[in-house]
Amino acid sequence: MKRTVLLLFTLALTLLAMAQNVGQPGEPTFFEQFVPNERIHDFGDIKEQDGVASYTFLLKNTSTKPLVISDVNAWCGCTTADYSKEPIRPGKSARVKVMYNPYGRPGKFSKEVVVFINDGKQFVRVWVKGNVLPFRHPVTEDHPYYLGEGLYINQKVFPFPPREVGKQYTFNVHLANETDKPMTIQLVKQPDNKVLKVPAVIKLAPQERTVVKMSYRQPRIHKYNSHIVLQPIVNGKKVKPLLVRWFVLKQQ
Repeated sequence: MKRTVLLLFTLALTLLAMAQNVGQPGEPTFFEQFVPNERIHDFGDIKEQDGVASYTFLLKNTSTKPLVISDVNAWCGCTTADYSKEPIRPGKSARVKVMYNPYGRPGKFSKEVVVFINDGKQFVRVWVKGNVLPFRHPVTEDHPYYLGEGLYINQKVFPFPPREVGKQYTFNVHLANETDKPMTIQLVKQPDNKVLKVPAVIKLAPQERTVVKMSYRQPRIHKYNSHIVLQPIVNGKKVKPLLVRWFVLKQQ
C-alpha cells in the first residue's frame, strides 16, 4: 500500500513538472539542414595596417521548409557580421558576411560565429581564423607627450596614490626614441628623493621603445600632499620636466 502511494505521488510530481514546462522556450538546437559552404574560413596572414578582413559564407537550406536568420553573434567587438534578412526557401542559400578587425590584435586568432535561425530556436556555427602581421604604430598612440630632442613619453604627471606605511606603488613609464641616433636619458630628481626609485640613466637605440619602472614605498604618514620635479636630460640637453606627486592617506 505504501509503495503504491509513493509511486502515485512520484507520478504526480512528474506530471506537474511537465505541465510547468509546457510553452517555455528551451535551449536552441543545432540545425543540420542549414549547410555552410565551409565551416572554417582561414584568412591566412593578414596585415594589421590593411584594416578589416571579411569573408562571405553561403549557407544552403537543405530542409523542406523556409528558414529565416534571426541573428548572428560572435560575442566579440573585433568580429561583426551582416546577413540576409529575407526568408531562405528550400534549396536556396543565404549570405553571412563575417568581418574581423585586426587593429591592435597581432598574432593568431580563431573566432566562432553563431548563426541563429527561426527566432533563435536553431543555430549553426562557422569560424574564421588567421594570423595578424603587426606594424609599427604611430608613436603618439602610446606615447602622446613629446618632451623634446626626439623623446616621447606616455604621461607627464605621476600621481602616487595614498598608501599605508611600507606599501609600494609602481608606474610603468613608456619611453620612445623617435630619432635615428642612440639616446641617453638621465632622470634627475629635484630635490633628490631617496625613496623614489627610478633608473638614473636609460639608454635607447635609434627608434627604440621601452618601458621602465618608477616606484615609491611609503616610508611614513605624510601630513601634506607633496611633489618633486623629475628632470629628463637627453644626450646632455634638458627637455620638458615631469611632475611626481604624493597624496596624503587620510586617517579614520
